Amino acid sequence: MNLNFSDEQNLLRDSVSRFCTSDYDFETRMKSVNSDSGFSKEHWKLFADLGWLAVPFDEELGGLGGDVLDLSILFEEFGKSIVVEPYLANVVLAGGVLKRSGFDKKDEYLSSIVSGEKQFSLANYEPEKGYNLENIETVLDDKGLLSGSKSTVLNAPNADYFIVFSKKGDDFCFSLVSKDAEGLNLKSYKTYDGFVSGELTFKNCKPEAIIQEKDALSNLEEVMKDAIVCISAEAVGAMEKCYRLTIEYTQQREQFGSPLSKFQALQHRMVDMFMETEYTKSFLLKVLATEDKDEKTKLIYGLKNQISKSGKLVGEEAVQLHGGMGVTEEMSVGHYLKRLMVIANIFGSADFYLQKYINS
Repeated sequence: MNLNFSDEQNLLRDSVSRFCTSDYDFETRMKSVNSDSGFSKEHWKLFADLGWLAVPFDEELGGLGGDVLDLSILFEEFGKSIVVEPYLANVVLAGGVLKRSGFDKKDEYLSSIVSGEKQFSLANYEPEKGYNLENIETVLDDKGLLSGSKSTVLNAPNADYFIVFSKKGDDFCFSLVSKDAEGLNLKSYKTYDGFVSGELTFKNCKPEAIIQEKDALSNLEEVMKDAIVCISAEAVGAMEKCYRLTIEYTQQREQFGSPLSKFQALQHRMVDMFMETEYTKSFLLKVLATEDKDEKTKLIYGLKNQISKSGKLVGEEAVQLHGGMGVTEEMSVGHYLKRLMVIANIFGSADFYLQKYINS
C-alpha cells in the first residue's frame, strides 16, 4: 500500500489543525451546540473564506478539485474537536449529489455552497424503512408533486433547499425543494450528539426543479460511500483524541499515592484503545489507497463495520477510565462518546454493513 500526501494536502491538514487547536476549544464548541442554529455562522463563513467548502468541487466553480482523500483529511481533524458545523450535510451529501448530476443549473447552486451563502440538506432515508437506499415510498407523481416523508435529514432546520430522493414512475429521481415550498412541513430536533436534524413531510409539494432522473440511485450510492469514508475519518480523529485525553487524565489523577497511569491493568486498557485506533486508521488508509472500484466498495462496507465497533469501544473505555467525571456535561470525553455512538449507526449499523461486506 502506497499512500503519500501531497504538499497541498499537508497544508490543508495543518490549516484545519491550527483552527481546531486555537479557535475551537471545547467551550467554544458547546456555545455553538447550544445556539439557535446549532453551529457558528462565523465559523461557517471562515470555512468558506479559507476554501474548505470548495475542497471537492471543480476549479471552474471556485473549487479545489479535490477528492475523498482530501475530505478525509478535513474530517479527521474535525473529529479531534467534534466540529458541529454542517460540512457533511452541505458539502459531502447535498454537494455530492449536485456535482454528479446533469442538472443544468448545478453550477449556480454549487457556487452558493462554496461561498457559504446557502445551506442544503439531502433527504433520502424514510421512517421505519431501514438503511437500504432504494427502500422508499416518497413519490413524485405525473403532475410533478411530491408526497411522502423523510427522516434524519441532517441540518434540516438550517437548510435553504432540500435535495429529495423519491420514486418517479418505475425509477428514482432527485428533486430540489425550497424550505418555503407549499406542502412542506419540517419538524426540527437535536440529535444525541448535539447536532441538528429534522423530519420532513411532503403533501402535494411542488419542487423548484428536477435535478436528476436517470441513474439517481447509483448517484446516491456513490455519495453515501464518500460520506462513510468521511465519517470514518472523523471517528478516527475522535478516537485518537479519546485515548490522548485518557492518558493525560490518568497521569494527573492519583490513587493510593500514585498516578492512575502507573497501574498495569489501566495501562493495558489504554494500550487496547491505542491499538483499536491504529488498526482502524490503517483500515481507512487501505480504503483510500485502493483504486479498484469493486474492491474499494467492499472495503468501505468493512470500514463502516470496523468504525462502528472500535469507535464505541474506545469511547466507552475513555469514559470509564475517567470515572464519574466522564459522564458529566462539563467534560469533553463524554461528548466524544456520544458522537462515536452516532457515527456507529448513521447510514447503517455494524451488522448491516457486515452483511453487505459478506455479500459483495
